[in-house]
Amino acid sequence: MNINILFDYPAWLIILCILCGLVYSGILYYRNTSADFSPFWKRLLAVFRFLSVTLLALLLLAPLVERSTRHVEEPLLLFLQDNSSSLLFAEDSLWYRDQYIPEKSNFLEGLSDAHDVRRYTFGEKFSEPEEIDFSARETNMSEVFREIDARYSNRNIGAVVMAGDGIYNRGVNPLYASANVTYPVYTLALGDTVPRRDVILKNVNHNEITYLGNRFPLEIEVEALQSEGLASRLTVSRNGEELFGENITFISNHHVENISLNLEADEAGMQHYVASLSPVEDEVSLDNNSQDFFIDVIDGRQQVLILANSPHPDVGALKEALVSNDHYEADVSLFDEFDDSPEAYDLIIMHQLPSDNHPVEAFLQRAEEAGSAVLFVIGSQTDLNAFNQLGYGLTIQLRSEEATDASPAYNQAFVLFSLQEATRNLFDELPPLKTPFGNYEIPGGAHVLLNQKIGAVRTDDPLIMFHEAGERRTGIITGEGVWLWRLHTYLRQDSHEAFDEMVSRMVNFLAVQEDRRLFRVHTDNLIYENESALFEAELYNRSYELINEPEVQLTVTREDGTEFPYVMGRTANAYRIDAGTFEPGTYDWEARVQVGDEVYADVGIFNVVALDLEGLRTIADHRLLNQLAENTGAKMFYPNQWNEMAEDIRGRDDIKPRMYAQKEFVEIINLKPLFFIILTLLAVEWFVRKRSGSY
Repeated sequence: MNINILFDYPAWLIILCILCGLVYSGILYYRNTSADFSPFWKRLLAVFRFLSVTLLALLLLAPLVERSTRHVEEPLLLFLQDNSSSLLFAEDSLWYRDQYIPEKSNFLEGLSDAHDVRRYTFGEKFSEPEEIDFSARETNMSEVFREIDARYSNRNIGAVVMAGDGIYNRGVNPLYASANVTYPVYTLALGDTVPRRDVILKNVNHNEITYLGNRFPLEIEVEALQSEGLASRLTVSRNGEELFGENITFISNHHVENISLNLEADEAGMQHYVASLSPVEDEVSLDNNSQDFFIDVIDGRQQVLILANSPHPDVGALKEALVSNDHYEADVSLFDEFDDSPEAYDLIIMHQLPSDNHPVEAFLQRAEEAGSAVLFVIGSQTDLNAFNQLGYGLTIQLRSEEATDASPAYNQAFVLFSLQEATRNLFDELPPLKTPFGNYEIPGGAHVLLNQKIGAVRTDDPLIMFHEAGERRTGIITGEGVWLWRLHTYLRQDSHEAFDEMVSRMVNFLAVQEDRRLFRVHTDNLIYENESALFEAELYNRSYELINEPEVQLTVTREDGTEFPYVMGRTANAYRIDAGTFEPGTYDWEARVQVGDEVYADVGIFNVVALDLEGLRTIADHRLLNQLAENTGAKMFYPNQWNEMAEDIRGRDDIKPRMYAQKEFVEIINLKPLFFIILTLLAVEWFVRKRSGSY
């Protein structure tokens, strides 16, 4: 350790401090002859006074003590052990339990004299090992490099040894994740690269939701290894009932096949299905022969009624756009033929209504009482005077009976919903609609999706607009001819998708019913067995203000009737709880809260899916491990090459201790020993002078 004293002031001031001490002590003890001291005590006391005055003067210069300490950091050796269950699919699985772990410990002890050895496991997570039990149900190799960077950034990492089978099923490709590492990554190739007989149900592709009464598609990926000439049966079942079955004969030792099928959604709610392959003789693993999957079957689509004053191609275009989306069901009727109830519909499209022959005030009153939204399509048959009196957020005062050709101009400030860029770009190319020629008056709270463009002039008049009054939502298309838009979309893009998307977004905004419940609980319907079940709740008072004073009781019930009670924790203005992990199965939950004399409740279900990603691949990927090592300037070794790997690590010139200096600056005035030295000098001098009678 090196020590230097630094001054902020010029060095010649030190001489001045010394002169101050000499002058002060000289005047006191040599010019003052009244004190009766022996020559010894006079000299000693003069030295004491000189030192104390000089030190005090030096402190006025605010000196600093610079302490420089040299440290030596041994190179880190990080040993990362794959703890996933896929290693136990090898034929020598007992060797991993009985011999591998002691051999690994001996290897690391041999390197600990020159390296700071740190041991970790990876699989579902990166952690310090308490016990290597090869129980992890997934492998995320890319997470390893993120954790190393977070824990050991700017540290002296000499080398990393990654022991595993090269199989990963979470995260990105480890070759990409390790592209920027600055340390060598040695790999120890474990697992079995020899294909063994195995029938694998690799994946089930499906929609997460469907509607009651629909037929929904499934695509099942099947793979069979070393099974040429053998046969298996693929089944899809629900609640033990087989819904689909097909025999599969494997025609090669690496058989890959995709089976497509359709099932009927005949029950509402979250439906639990199981796809499985029957085992073949001497199969290495049965864990990858089946997969559970869940589909939420929704009972009821949004109901849309298209009421028309008379037949018109716009009506057909709107209906086709709606029925192309599984979320909607559309009924079409002329107004004078409609004898059903408007209460049955979430949205009513009024095409050129009201008209001279069909006033609609009473009908719209019933629709409003039922909470149905309304979309008006204004055309040449619309009675604008009657429409203006309805008070739906737009007033049109005609200036001429002639219609105007108005092209669409997208309003960039529109915020109620978003449209894809391809749809927005299409507006500039669409043909004009026939709109009334007049003065348009819209309220301040209206939202305009498309403005009218007359020729090359963009106006503030709306072509498509929306208005909200309380809980009532209204949409207005101020022109007829949208059937030309759907036709033109197909001509331009060889698809109706852009037009259908615009109509679907409009209908979805208008028809969706706002959740007015005072107590709501949210959780995922589907989680994996290694994920926590998170519940969030919101509680409102009668003024729809968030509150969280009352206590919320949550009960989760397993299929066998076992209950798990919780009390939800409070956040800033809501509730939240992490209920932890659950075993695979279906669980019911109920949340209850009492506000005054009223009790609110919310119920639901969630499904916990077994996680068995490791069983999907049983063949080790040593090519990936070798490439990973080569990309980082290291090598791949096998378990019988412990000594060779240790020699290679010891022989590297770039793995060496790192020496660095650490400087520390301390103000001398803060040093307590100096304070006691000055105090001692002055105290001794005072005592001797006092004893001799000088004071």
